[in-house]
Amino acid sequence: ARGGVGGPPMSEGSVRRGGRASGCAPGGRPEGRPTQPVVAADRAPSSMPPDGEAAAEAVVPPLASVDALGVFTGLWAQVMVLQVVKLAIKARSAGASQPFAIAWLALMAPAVAFGVLLPERGEATVFLNATGLLVLSCTGSQSNHVIMEMVVCLAILVTYSTNRKRWLTQATHAVRLFLVVLYWVTGLHKLNSDWDNNALSCCNHMIGGLLALPPLNFSFMLDNLPIGLFPYFTAVTELTLPILLLRSGKSLRYATVVAALFHLPIGMMLPPMSVYPFSLLMAPLYVFVIPSQASAVFGRVKGWVACLVVAVACQKWTVLMAPELEAGTEPFEYPPYGCWAAGVVWCIGVYSMLVFAAVSDKNGKEVCSSTPTWRGRFVALFVLVFGLSPYLGIRNYPALAMFSNLRTEGGRSNHAFLGDDFDLIGWQRDYVTVHETNIRALELAQVDLAPLYTRKTKKTLNFIYAERQFWLTPPLEAWPYNYTRPMSKWKPYSMPFVELRRRLAPLRAAGSEGTVLYTRTLARAKLRYPGLWQRLGKQNLDADKVTPNITYDLSVGGDAELEEPLPWWLAVVARWRTFDVEYSPCRH
Repeated sequence: ARGGVGGPPMSEGSVRRGGRASGCAPGGRPEGRPTQPVVAADRAPSSMPPDGEAAAEAVVPPLASVDALGVFTGLWAQVMVLQVVKLAIKARSAGASQPFAIAWLALMAPAVAFGVLLPERGEATVFLNATGLLVLSCTGSQSNHVIMEMVVCLAILVTYSTNRKRWLTQATHAVRLFLVVLYWVTGLHKLNSDWDNNALSCCNHMIGGLLALPPLNFSFMLDNLPIGLFPYFTAVTELTLPILLLRSGKSLRYATVVAALFHLPIGMMLPPMSVYPFSLLMAPLYVFVIPSQASAVFGRVKGWVACLVVAVACQKWTVLMAPELEAGTEPFEYPPYGCWAAGVVWCIGVYSMLVFAAVSDKNGKEVCSSTPTWRGRFVALFVLVFGLSPYLGIRNYPALAMFSNLRTEGGRSNHAFLGDDFDLIGWQRDYVTVHETNIRALELAQVDLAPLYTRKTKKTLNFIYAERQFWLTPPLEAWPYNYTRPMSKWKPYSMPFVELRRRLAPLRAAGSEGTVLYTRTLARAKLRYPGLWQRLGKQNLDADKVTPNITYDLSVGGDAELEEPLPWWLAVVARWRTFDVEYSPCRH
């Protein structure tokens, strides 16, 4: 992992031999104010800043060759390699029939190369993030990790300043605020009745995936590990990290260590359970949490040495972690990046270095501040609204509700204290239950990845009494494979009527054939705070309105509402995954 290695010393705001790195505390100072001067370790500032914000004490590394922004750029470029791989696969399969696929690859690959080779250059940072934002917005699958990558690119771009030190302080504040909102929202989603269900919990499901790895798969661990406590531990971790990130000094070090121990394991299990793309994208962000320490540690790493270590380790990693696979084969991976081994080895190296940077450097102190901007706050506000959109009835796929067991649809919310009170639209309470169909777009509206697990993973999940269900809702045309279960075991599901329109209206217009048998339900809202609707003058249904056994034939038509294409704005804003009104298993 190169991570900002090499290159001449930076100009303004850079770290020079014998100098001080420009790390920053989260509280910040209004845009335009001068930063707090650096003071010696044995002296204290004579007074607090006028606005009462406390500046952080951060460790000053004695040596470094690149600042935190450069370290981030190098690491972020390596994360974007996944997108280059995806675009290369798409370009190879599309060929001359889709010239845009080749054009996107030709644009993204140089940006990644520039970021890897010259991370200390501001032009490389701008080029990488601008290109990443453009390419992801045009080619991304709208999965959670892709949306978050776009948000990070946006945060770096909107905090840009020609003064590199100011750019660093503004980006630091924006990224930390983004992390605070991200953890708070994902922790909130996990406060539901199925998250701590030992059989259904996504947390226990992933613990089973970890325990299936050879280093952990022995009887003492399986028999004595308190698996039932992990869902509570995970929720507490996600709700505690924002508190640490809003503080300064040692709290930021603690946050870095906790985050490393949190994000690394969720990527290590074998695909398709592994969520290593999310582990990858989170690692570079912690450079902004401990900028001085990170620039000191990563600045000393020789890029070619790190690449050599990763390359050698990747050759053996799959063999060590999945010995039951035949020689030369790889575990099934979706999305099909084919980079699981490299991604996990990279994460082990980068998170280990972050932990080392957080706990080991004690060579001095500096006082400095980050710089909040309205642009950085807007990015965090967008993430907040985006993450709360399931409770607003706007969308839940993606909406940071991945692997949380959360259900907000169908008037059957399983959240501990949030129901349909803030859903004044009702899109997700107007839903259909698909019973039978021979329309491929509906047959593959939900796909269970659990049948694709290795034999050892399946056996371990059975041992800990975890349900072998791992559902995802692929975007249209995004699943090129067959159904993972025999069609005799095809499972009925529910989805908002809007989603049924999204899938069937284009097929009807194209003259496709096929039938579907479904039930449509207008559900009564589940209100936790009825007084809110009373004040707004909004009426709830007395009971669910159910219309059973509706048959729709694409070749015949006859349902004008179903055949009306979604307006472009609704197709972009409103998106849902499939759900079940009776229980909530692990879903992406």
